[in-house]
Amino acid sequence: MNFGFLILGLLIAEGVLAFLLMFMFPPASLLLVFLGLATIALSIPAQGLLSLIDRSLARLLRIEMPPLEGDESGMP
Repeated sequence: MNFGFLILGLLIAEGVLAFLLMFMFPPASLLLVFLGLATIALSIPAQGLLSLIDRSLARLLRIEMPPLEGDESGMP
């Protein structure tokens, strides 16, 4: 599964749960807002780490990887 879609699904689920909790227990809704912000903040370095591990394993196993999105130069 794509990492971006996983994070998107997690954030949507947190948002729906926060909306529902807003009517039952408002402090939990506020906590989920901050949890969503922490999820976004932690997903940025996690994506970089996963990309680094992916490229390192490909280099170790001598598998050619396609260029990164937005990198049209084709240079390694």
